[in-house]
Amino acid sequence: MMSSVQLKVYAKINMSLDVTGVREDGYHELMSVMQAVDLCDEITLSVSPASGNSVVLKTDHPEIPADSSNTAWKAAEKMLAIRSQILRERGETESGIRVEISISKNIPVAAGLAGGSADAAGVILGLNSLLDLQLRLDQLRAAGETIGADVPFCIMAAAGQQPSLGVRGGAACALAEGIGEILTPLRSVVFWIVLAKPPVSVSTAEVYRIYDTVTVRRHPDTSNLIEGMTSGNMQKIKSSMGNVLENVTFSLCPQSRELKQRMGEKGSIAAMMSGSGPTVYALFAVRQKAEALAASLHDLEKEGYRVILTKTL
Repeated sequence: MMSSVQLKVYAKINMSLDVTGVREDGYHELMSVMQAVDLCDEITLSVSPASGNSVVLKTDHPEIPADSSNTAWKAAEKMLAIRSQILRERGETESGIRVEISISKNIPVAAGLAGGSADAAGVILGLNSLLDLQLRLDQLRAAGETIGADVPFCIMAAAGQQPSLGVRGGAACALAEGIGEILTPLRSVVFWIVLAKPPVSVSTAEVYRIYDTVTVRRHPDTSNLIEGMTSGNMQKIKSSMGNVLENVTFSLCPQSRELKQRMGEKGSIAAMMSGSGPTVYALFAVRQKAEALAASLHDLEKEGYRVILTKTL
């Protein structure tokens, strides 16, 4: 059994986000094209023998809790529980494991970019390797689903970028359905991306609560978007994108509405909010145009905005 591993976990954007229904348990059914981008947190995991199972978490970000409320911590507990089950099924005696997690944060927090989900995904993938659990991608995704709706996609994206983890079937882009757990791999399109996050956060639960009270007049054409991505038709991609949560978040965070307008005027293929926000992103086919937009937004950084230049994976 290996004792430590380092891996990268990636942010995502939503190329489309549509709500298709509400389940009896209150979760919203979604249809979304998720795309991983080359903006990552770095996770260091180590395991060592102990008298019982325990988790220790360290992070370099002051807003990230280092306790059992953290998704990475929950992911570690889930993988330790799976290990216990596997050992019982094998008839083997279980020994205690101390899991140490160190997170170096680069993905903005509470931004609609799945930063917390990505960290949980890294712990699941890393412990699968360190504990020699030999779980398949579908089993790892099922474990991730119990932590958060975006975790299964983040597992798929991180696995695809790091074949040394030994998990087959990874992909950087996928159609997500259900609550996000039903994933169909898609072809990634090469885009340069400018991300801009206002110095505020929005509650995902509040966004969905308000969404349930309003009428949405325009939904993304997800099927057409996928056709555009498959064929590389930029006009079809642009005309088909959309996020039904945008106007709700814009009512709570006018800065995001202003960002979308400003970023959409700089020659981008499209500008849109990711997830429940408040981050807005702009797509470019040419790096120089993306760099020009990022440079034009740097004046916002003194007001606490995060401006990041990245690209699709």
